Amino acid sequence: MNIHQATRLVSILFFTGTLGLLSAEEPVTWKLWPGPAPSRGKDFPPEIDTTTEESQLVAGKRVSRIQHVSDPQLTIFKPSPAKDTGTAIIIAPGGGHWILAYDLEGTEVAAWLNDIGVTAILLKYRVPGQAHYEDKRWLASVQDGQRAMSLVRSRAKEIGIASDKIGIMGFSAGGSPTYYTALGDKRLYEAVDKHDEVSFRPNFAAPIYTAGFPEGIKDFPQDSPPFFMVITHDDKDRSIAMAETYIALKKADISAELHIYESGGHGYGLRRTELPVTSWPDRMEDWMRKLNLLTKSP
Repeated sequence: MNIHQATRLVSILFFTGTLGLLSAEEPVTWKLWPGPAPSRGKDFPPEIDTTTEESQLVAGKRVSRIQHVSDPQLTIFKPSPAKDTGTAIIIAPGGGHWILAYDLEGTEVAAWLNDIGVTAILLKYRVPGQAHYEDKRWLASVQDGQRAMSLVRSRAKEIGIASDKIGIMGFSAGGSPTYYTALGDKRLYEAVDKHDEVSFRPNFAAPIYTAGFPEGIKDFPQDSPPFFMVITHDDKDRSIAMAETYIALKKADISAELHIYESGGHGYGLRRTELPVTSWPDRMEDWMRKLNLLTKSP
């Protein structure tokens, strides 16, 4: 059992209990690209987990920090058949395009989504760091996000999801693939196979405590999806950027729901504390239910 599988098991136990673990299918992993990823940049050191005993604590637990990801992949976590709604969400963890907070904003999110009947698709996107992508450090994550959405929609029947109920949620730096799939007007890489003939536009999007609005996006596409957004007032200037994004969506007549909490800072994931912001998953579940995303597909 590797570290990602072990983290997944702990996450499921943490959120759903032993019964949730026994009823869920084993996760399946897909390679994101058929060959080398585009604009690969310089040679990468081996992928490593840089978590140490001195690593940041969130709600009393360490955060798994995956660094030097150069071979992106998707890991698919299915809910139990009794709960399965046919809805799926691609999860893009944060980490400043330097690391991936793989459990806090990845496997733990997948466990929660499975518990409410949603197929969770964890995107391990490239995080080569600034030394490898000095210009547009976010580009690799965006290419991986757009590719992930096309690939998942193209193979929706294969994994038992509805092709019109596929969303994306991104935490912090994971906002880049979220915004560029939901609002980008063009694919930021050359198509590589038949899967890229399928739209990369998600059916809904959820940027969670993301940073500034992405460069180069001015006019929103007509098929822009509904948005669910969460931020705290004390999250530096990110709260201003999120509010400005909401205003832009409102002016463009795009459905959006924004929750601004007074305190909580940044990088809390789904881990519960005494702060009201950590109840945000309940609000997202309400939002998804209102959009009929948690209604079982025929």
